[in-house]
Amino acid sequence: MTRLLTTAALMALLAACDNSQPFTFNGATTEDEEVVEDPDAEPVSEAGIPESVGNNLETATYRPGGNFLSVQMYSLDSTPVTAVYERNAALDVPGYRAFSQQEDPLDRMFIGMAQQTADGGTTGVLVMDGGQFNKFFGGVYYEQSGAYSAHVPNQPDNGLVSYAGKYVGMLNIDAPRPNEALPLPASADPAISPGQPARVSGDIFINADFADNTVNGAVFNRQVVDLGNAPLDDIFLIVADVDEDGRFTGDVEDPGQTGIGSWAGTFGGVQASGIAGGVAIEDFIPTVENEAEFGLFVLNKCGTRGDAAICDDVQPNF
Repeated sequence: MTRLLTTAALMALLAACDNSQPFTFNGATTEDEEVVEDPDAEPVSEAGIPESVGNNLETATYRPGGNFLSVQMYSLDSTPVTAVYERNAALDVPGYRAFSQQEDPLDRMFIGMAQQTADGGTTGVLVMDGGQFNKFFGGVYYEQSGAYSAHVPNQPDNGLVSYAGKYVGMLNIDAPRPNEALPLPASADPAISPGQPARVSGDIFINADFADNTVNGAVFNRQVVDLGNAPLDDIFLIVADVDEDGRFTGDVEDPGQTGIGSWAGTFGGVQASGIAGGVAIEDFIPTVENEAEFGLFVLNKCGTRGDAAICDDVQPNF
């Protein structure tokens, strides 16, 4: 069932924000993009991540269970090129571990979300700041953490497999104070005050066909955690082709089949035991201007260790 952001919820959402208008994209993206021969193809980073999804995030290193997240962000998150975000459990969203970085009260406040599949074969990281000086930085990084092999079609699945679990996003609307950002000095004017991105939680279900090498899915039960769990529309991850390395890129649509952005990711592990990827969408709330969301998903294949409860209702993949 579609979950709509009602007028009342939207008004409450905006009233809770420090800014009447969301911050817009910074516009500056990573500097390690590949030159592509096809003029119509979207540029990708050296890691193979499309510009629209990777945006300002160049690379990230996450070690499960660790208290730090290493991030190379373009830019303004920290003085070193590689910034170290510290564990911040207060900002956790179901299924993902949170980290944060803010050098002083008038520097940008960044939040990182990270996760790895149960077998360690696929990793994903989402980073975003809450906006300052009219712009915000954000993006998603994902990678195969070890050897990869495609799922081998067999009876009874014929190549059809499912992945399910939790989704986390961040929205370019300042979370209401008090929050985890450093307290502002009394002299701080709103024009120079950094914001904290509003966190989004949700569920995600993905079907893949390794006979035809295609993938699609949906994110549902989306809600803005920092704004009283205000509901947001479901979003649909339109069919995308999977290449021989397990990577894919596709479009995202709203319930009315209007394109609102893109999604991309990679399968990882032995027989594609996991999947990780990102979502980049904008202009998905009709009554708000310039809203944008970056989202992350890191999921185990149904029928493998650590899979989601909904997988009990899915035909086993083996």
